[in-house]
Amino acid sequence: MEDFSNEFCQMQLYERFVVLTVNENVNFTLEKASVVRNKLSSYYESADFLMISYRKHKHKVSPEIYKQGLLPNMKGLAVVSSNDEERDQAIIEQPLYEKSFVFFSCLEDAKSWAKGYF
Repeated sequence: MEDFSNEFCQMQLYERFVVLTVNENVNFTLEKASVVRNKLSSYYESADFLMISYRKHKHKVSPEIYKQGLLPNMKGLAVVSSNDEERDQAIIEQPLYEKSFVFFSCLEDAKSWAKGYF
């Protein structure tokens, strides 16, 4: 596992999945997603992987990320939050992502899903 952090997020990169935690009150734009995408691209290269978006802090996600900001080898997305507002937001985002999209209230459940996915 490798840890990565910057001024707007933290990532824990595992062999087949990444846990992304965006900092509180961040507007997660396409520009910020490009920084994340570059890190993921260099770490996973062409290997398939999953993303776990751990939404323990309130933040905004630009819909443009789903249209232009995703890597082709990212095969699924799990949103993790115990907050009902985040669940409602995930329901809005789900149609924007054409691959596997799941929601969990517990990070460990999402990690179990990711470990069993491939």
